[in-house]
Amino acid sequence: MDKKPRMQNLSFEEFKLYYESTERVTERRLSANTWNYSICVAIIIAIATIIGWSASHPTFFYIGLISVIILCSMAVLLCSLWVGQIDDFKHLNNAKFKVLNEMAPHIEFDPSNPGAVTSFCPFEREWQVLQEIRTAVEIAQGRIIALKSSNIEYFIPKAFRAVFLLPIIGILIAITLNWNSFVESWKALLH
Repeated sequence: MDKKPRMQNLSFEEFKLYYESTERVTERRLSANTWNYSICVAIIIAIATIIGWSASHPTFFYIGLISVIILCSMAVLLCSLWVGQIDDFKHLNNAKFKVLNEMAPHIEFDPSNPGAVTSFCPFEREWQVLQEIRTAVEIAQGRIIALKSSNIEYFIPKAFRAVFLLPIIGILIAITLNWNSFVESWKALLH
């Protein structure tokens, strides 16, 4: 089912346009990482604020802890989605660079004979490459495919996910160990 275009002389302008689209994907990935990082830092600040407030208001201490669990759970979900987002961008970039490598040897740099070049249809080829590597299947199975040199990009969302899981575990253990106090606190709030 390999539908590679026939290799004739290809337009340098088309190659350049396609390369720029590849660079934009990289820029979007970096921008998304920055945005997600900022959200995680804001969530950490919100958690610290909630804990500080609830510690100074003993009546609402357990409400603060439950709020932290909810906020941390949402943050864990965000971090998991962030890892998936990185995967998606990596798959797209890998497909784009594969298409660029296929195009490169056939570029015509002499624009004086415009009839001598044909279109490579790079975006159509990119879709074929994505289908060949079965990107949707790999994401559904949760496998991570990345260049060894870029695996560090996964460290930050995974580290944040661990940072958000620890308070959930700690608070649940503390509530379990202080169950009577927890129940009495809720009874007092409801009356």
